[in-house]
Amino acid sequence: MTFTKSMIAVALIAGFSLATHAEAAEKKRQQKFDGKPGPAHRMVQGKLTKVEGNIYVVEDYEGNEVQMVVSKDTKQLRGAKKPGDTVRAEITAGHHANSIQ
Repeated sequence: MTFTKSMIAVALIAGFSLATHAEAAEKKRQQKFDGKPGPAHRMVQGKLTKVEGNIYVVEDYEGNEVQMVVSKDTKQLRGAKKPGDTVRAEITAGHHANSIQ
């Protein structure tokens, strides 16, 4: 009986630890993005592969995935974008898209 209780305790601790780690990772991921436009850092060109809320993922021509924040402040030229579209975006060092076309 003691062994069973010990295993349950270990499982609970491991579960809480994993949940805390996942929350911390998500918070860290969100903190690396700027919340507003700013000085241009680079231009990203490629295929829009994924849209998750306001996070757009673009696969550039070299095969790298670049995540960026598209907000109400982002200039969206030539209409709304959807996965599969070829895009060009000017992004800040904090990955906020100043413009996307």
